Amino acid sequence: MSRVKSAALRAPKTTEEAVELLAQLATVTRTIAAHDAQRDEAKQQIDAAADACIVPLAAERDDIFKRLQPWYEANAGELTGGKRKSIELGGCTIGHRTTPPKLAFEFGKDADGVQALLHFRRTEGLLKTPAPTLIKAAILAELASGPTDEDALPLELLGFAPKQSEEFFIEPIGGGVGPATVA
Repeated sequence: MSRVKSAALRAPKTTEEAVELLAQLATVTRTIAAHDAQRDEAKQQIDAAADACIVPLAAERDDIFKRLQPWYEANAGELTGGKRKSIELGGCTIGHRTTPPKLAFEFGKDADGVQALLHFRRTEGLLKTPAPTLIKAAILAELASGPTDEDALPLELLGFAPKQSEEFFIEPIGGGVGPATVA
């Protein structure tokens, strides 16, 4: 494969030619800035128009959600037959679900958890370095499966535990960008 040379650039030879190029550069830069300003203004107009439509709809959605939650709580047993946590109804799935696990350290904050892991030399794969921080996904995985080393102190004894809760949710079936949830 052969090399391709770029086109030769013509540098100014005199001060007058340099001044002319500088003036051209200033004009092009101002034109770019004007187009950027027009684009920003158009984006702001689009955002304002979208917000004018979305904000009242979002408020209506939230109001409907708040009205349906107590109704579902009172009728969940009848609707689900006591066998399920959710049901499809009226184009939505409505019910309760368990949140994904989050890491909890019962003896303080994350920094305290880091100190506990350092003290008991349980850093391998559980702490990021150089400034030690918890690798929460790895800790949650070990809590679920148990330690890989039989001699290692279980993380549960150090105060780590997965934390999950039940939340009420309503999710449109096959539509809507995101679910509406309240913990």
